[in-house]
Amino acid sequence: MVPTPAAMSYGTALSRNELFSSPGLQRDVPRILDSEEEVLLALPGVAGRYPLVMIATAQRLLVAQVTGGVKGVRLKKEASARSITGISYRPGLFTRVRVHSSETHDIRMVPNRKVDAERFTREFDSLLRTGHLPR
Repeated sequence: MVPTPAAMSYGTALSRNELFSSPGLQRDVPRILDSEEEVLLALPGVAGRYPLVMIATAQRLLVAQVTGGVKGVRLKKEASARSITGISYRPGLFTRVRVHSSETHDIRMVPNRKVDAERFTREFDSLLRTGHLPR
């Protein structure tokens, strides 16, 4: 089976993180993406049996959860890209990445690694301000 542009761009974005072993993050998550959708950024949530991942594309921001089972992934939260107004990161005991949206409630997730959350927040902020990822 030939990988879709969405699966390839998701794999590239995911590989920029310090990954833990989760085949579901790599294998199952691309199923919820539109085949031609370009993934710009991805941030894995806390490691576990059913991890979350925050994904930013040109059209939307979503949080997906690996579920196992038949489908293997579930869309938990979603916001259109035009509704995103900002991003914040709070390090510490209850670390959270929070994406602010004008259409829905803020989308929050606990990241797996601090270094990945800091990079994701910095690059997402640059994307919001300039329309491009930093080089």
